[in-house]
Amino acid sequence: IISKMKLLFILFVFGIATAVQVGISDDITVGGLSSGAFMAVQTHVALSETVKGAAVFAGGPYFCAMADFATANTNCMALGTNIDIDHLISVIKDNEAKGLVDSSENLAGSNVYVFSGTKDYTVNPKVNQNTQAFYEKLGANVESLFDFDAAHTMPTEDFGAICTVSMPPYIGKCGLNGAQVSLQHLHQDKVSNKLGETSASNVFSIPQSTDETVMGGEAFAYIPTACQSDDADCSLHVVFHGCLQTIKDIQMQYVESTGYNEVAEANDMIILYPQAVSKSSGNPYGCWDWWGFINNDYATNQGKQIAEVKRLIDLLKSGDLKEAKQVYPRETLKE
Repeated sequence: IISKMKLLFILFVFGIATAVQVGISDDITVGGLSSGAFMAVQTHVALSETVKGAAVFAGGPYFCAMADFATANTNCMALGTNIDIDHLISVIKDNEAKGLVDSSENLAGSNVYVFSGTKDYTVNPKVNQNTQAFYEKLGANVESLFDFDAAHTMPTEDFGAICTVSMPPYIGKCGLNGAQVSLQHLHQDKVSNKLGETSASNVFSIPQSTDETVMGGEAFAYIPTACQSDDADCSLHVVFHGCLQTIKDIQMQYVESTGYNEVAEANDMIILYPQAVSKSSGNPYGCWDWWGFINNDYATNQGKQIAEVKRLIDLLKSGDLKEAKQVYPRETLKE
């Protein structure tokens, strides 16, 4: 975690168990960039009894790819055309009848934030416009931003690459705190304009299942000190990174430098960062499964990744993180 005033040199030791008690409310939302945005939408739909809203940075509507890689690359990324919203909603209804997703009635009135940069040539802005239309048809309260000069990137105030160029780490120095703006809409009347000062000691790792999930061995969570008590009443936001943003690709930059943790500190909010991994066959870029590279249940509560995310949420809701590990047990600051 990098302070604006100081360069933080961290001496860290992984693997030290640090059991921590947490307290979270039912105020739970999800968000993500690119494949993480598609993952956020399908998690929101599948788990709408638990998840109350979604922030979608460069991502499409539920089941946009229809379990087909070619459709994912064309309709849902390059073109943004031939996306049949009525059909996608009918899929939700069918899945709901089978108990594979929560009631779609939960989506009515939910808060949704949709962002697409004008220079995004990876996910066509028309895709995001379909996302807005999809959610509005379901009765959600949607706020969107489509006229911002940005490439395919997670917009931050002052960290990352050139905002108008899509390049690693796909985090852009845009003069826009996308984390804060989106969370202010998702958690209305709860997220202020203030930002807190983060602490490396509040970054924890939590074991993830790797059993057919194409996920890494650990998720990460930023848990403000105020939330490290079983009688705390903190909100929870689950953030999904995009393709080529895994720990292997960009180390801890998505966890530590996208702006979410500063919002969390100032507003008593826990941020959970599940982690996907690359796989040579089917997922070489470490994307989330939004087209069916694991199996065709990917967009339901039976999907391997959605089920694991639900387990992580339930673990946090239980309040007792016995297997959590403090990522940076010791730290030194140097001017």
